[in-house]
Amino acid sequence: MHTTPKPTPPQTPDAIGRRQLLGAAAATALALVARPGQAQAAFPAKPITIIVPYTAGGASDIGARLLGVELGRLLGQPVVIDNVGGAGGAVGVQKMLRAPADGYTLLYGSLSECVLVPLINASAGYKPEDMTAVAMAGAAPASFVVRPDFPANNMEEWIAYARKNPGRLSYGSPGIGTFQHLVAETIKAKTDTFMLHIPYRGGANIVSDVISGQIDIGVTTSTNVLGMGVQGRVKVLGITSAERVPALPNVPAFGDTPALKGMDLQTWAMVFAPKGVPDAVLQKLNGVINGVVMSPAMGEQRRRLGSTLAGPFTPAQAQAFLLNERDTYRFAASRIKPE
Repeated sequence: MHTTPKPTPPQTPDAIGRRQLLGAAAATALALVARPGQAQAAFPAKPITIIVPYTAGGASDIGARLLGVELGRLLGQPVVIDNVGGAGGAVGVQKMLRAPADGYTLLYGSLSECVLVPLINASAGYKPEDMTAVAMAGAAPASFVVRPDFPANNMEEWIAYARKNPGRLSYGSPGIGTFQHLVAETIKAKTDTFMLHIPYRGGANIVSDVISGQIDIGVTTSTNVLGMGVQGRVKVLGITSAERVPALPNVPAFGDTPALKGMDLQTWAMVFAPKGVPDAVLQKLNGVINGVVMSPAMGEQRRRLGSTLAGPFTPAQAQAFLLNERDTYRFAASRIKPE
């Protein structure tokens, strides 16, 4: 193991700026939700396709299908889900970008393929600014998970332990260049700590390997911790959002940790369209999607799964959020070589 040069601290997310953006977005988007019908009355006149840049059965696919059912009901046209996997989601993004800019082809995209892939891989063929943000669909923080006997009970204690034991800790993520990987690298730089990265092929075995002692720390989404029913078998030291989530009320958020104040790192889902979609169509889609996402049923689902809601956003605010995320992860991405 060699000692890496101490990096210059990254430009971490500005929690105050993000909250100002969220507050302004909520007031503006609520008005649009109430009157989506004032947008172009003729739209939609045929079925809408939502591209999911992964194979069927995953989290993105499930989220897109749930959204598609409600969109179809509210818009009066079928919504077809088109699973286009490949290249870490890049193939699906590229297909959306090549589609006519008429609002009939959308992308159910995430932080991973829409921001991280083009940051890490210059040959991805697109940049975040090449796509048009329509509306946010949801967000979820990552969790730092350790075995029950780990000598730290929260992130503040973990930081102190890691500094006293440089090079002794390992962490697992779902793979090189994933959200969880970049979250961990950002935290390492922010806190001047070191952990050996163990990349997995997906996140299915991370928590079980923490429990068995194969790795010291698992960086995984909060939904994975809840879904596996491992409460009591692991300790969740903290979640990477600025505020706590209802599903894990006793787990500190980054906002509760002095050394991590100002950081709000969450993965998210957003609906995108090609550049050039007519504004009336864009506003109508935005209003209807915001209405679905803000519904009581979706709110209950978020509470149950440990996810959050970024927004609601107008299209312009969603685009600003997208570009802010690009800037947030640029430093960590620059330290990662694509596979």
